Amino acid sequence: MNWNEKCLLELTHHNMFETTEHRNRFRDLLNCYYTAPFFTKGLCKCLYLSAWDDEHFMQMLDILNHLTIEGARDLRSMSDNGEVMAGRLSGTEAEVYALSNSFITGSNYTQPDFTLMDSEGAHIIRQALLASMYIDDLPDPHRGNI
Repeated sequence: MNWNEKCLLELTHHNMFETTEHRNRFRDLLNCYYTAPFFTKGLCKCLYLSAWDDEHFMQMLDILNHLTIEGARDLRSMSDNGEVMAGRLSGTEAEVYALSNSFITGSNYTQPDFTLMDSEGAHIIRQALLASMYIDDLPDPHRGNI
C-alpha cells in the first residue's frame, strides 16, 4: 500500500472528512503531490485543511503547481507567503494561515480562544489539529510502500 493510500484510509477510518467532496479534494491533492520532492507530513496537513472548500482547494492547487513548475525541493516559499498572508488577514482566515505555517515549519501552534471565533472556523481548526495527529502517526512518506 502506498503512503497516500494509507493516509487516506487512516483519515477516513477516523471520520475526518465532513463530506464526500472534502474527501475527494484531499484525495486528489494527495495523489498528485505525495511523490513531489517538497512533500512532507506538514504539507499533507495543509492539504487536509485546504480541502474543506473549493476556494481553498483551488488556492492550494495553484501554490503546488507553482512549486512544481519552479522545481522546488522544499516549502520555504510557501511558508514565507503564508506568514505574509497571516499578517494581512484577521479572524478565522488568519488562524488558518497561522496553523498552516505551523504545519509546514513544524513549529508550535498556540490555539486561539475558540469561544472568540465563529463556530465553523473553530470546528475546522479543531478537526485539522486532530487530523494532524493521525498524519503524524503514519510512517515517513518518503519510505515508499508501507
